[in-house]
Amino acid sequence: MLIVCIDKDDDIGVKGGVQSPVIGRAACLEAATKLGAADPEDSDINTIFGGIQVYDELKSEGFDVEVVCIAGHRELGLKSDRAIAQQLDDILLKMQVEKAVLVSDGAEDESVLPILQSRMKVESVRRVVVKQAQNLESTYYIIKELASDPKVARIIFIPTGVTFLVYAITTLTGIQNAAPVAIATLIGSYMLYKGLGLDDLLQTFTYNLRKSFQEAKLTFVTYLISLILITMAFISGALEVFNQLNIANGQPGYLMLAAWFFNAAIWWFVASMLAIVIGWIIDAYTEESETLYRYLATPFFLVAMGTLVWGGTDYIIRMQDATSVALQHLGIAILVAVIVSYVGVQLSNYVRKIAQFRTVEVIDF
Repeated sequence: MLIVCIDKDDDIGVKGGVQSPVIGRAACLEAATKLGAADPEDSDINTIFGGIQVYDELKSEGFDVEVVCIAGHRELGLKSDRAIAQQLDDILLKMQVEKAVLVSDGAEDESVLPILQSRMKVESVRRVVVKQAQNLESTYYIIKELASDPKVARIIFIPTGVTFLVYAITTLTGIQNAAPVAIATLIGSYMLYKGLGLDDLLQTFTYNLRKSFQEAKLTFVTYLISLILITMAFISGALEVFNQLNIANGQPGYLMLAAWFFNAAIWWFVASMLAIVIGWIIDAYTEESETLYRYLATPFFLVAMGTLVWGGTDYIIRMQDATSVALQHLGIAILVAVIVSYVGVQLSNYVRKIAQFRTVEVIDF
């Protein structure tokens, strides 16, 4: 059985100078001591000692156990998860274990639980919580420490600060109800941004952009082109909504506003995604990658998606004035989308068969 102590933001490496993974009771004890000497207030110290305690308990009961400490990366998210997954794979190559006990200091570290469960059976999760005196002084100290934590500051202080700035700016404009509308829009956008996982998507985009730059790949340029095209999509959609509001009779509903926006912006969004996919295809072709066929159908699917969205929004816009014309456009859009998707699938299958045929020829030779 493996006792796994998780330090997702690599405090033992950044502060303690300890290279992870740390394997064995003595090595983990030494790592906790170095981290404690560098930062006595770090909660990961208690995580490691908690793992050692679990190790001693199971060892005294006669179980065959080992304790390890795995650290992620200072940049939380995809990079940290990949580092943890790689270290887990390296550990499993060295020792044969089927069960594990996860030891952490909170929900953030426990987010790696699916990574651990994909490789072995997790029998228990032990959360190590530091006990504090329940008085005003300790409460003030905890708040003070949280305020100085960069991770907490990004989540709490930045959105709060931006909200106050928006309130101040909109109040100075003197426009009636501008402040509550702007704040509601800001908070709603932030909640959607976090709820839909767009922060992870943005982090992945940034990571791929930096990686393509370091490896001198064409996708670096296509990622930048995509970023520009996405900006143009939002601008184009917003301008269309404002123009339609100026000429509209009455107050249109939210469905009509969304239809105007996406009808004007959809092809910009499609072009931005096509730029990224084309970069993938060119890089795969220049590297003579066998996975080239996986990307070939994607541009066709993107065009089909754009056609369907355009046809659907055009139907919504036109259905009040010319229902027959709107139905014709929608039908044509569906037909074109099906044909384009079929062509993409056939092309991908054709290239895949050619790649498999060449692989067989090389093996036979």
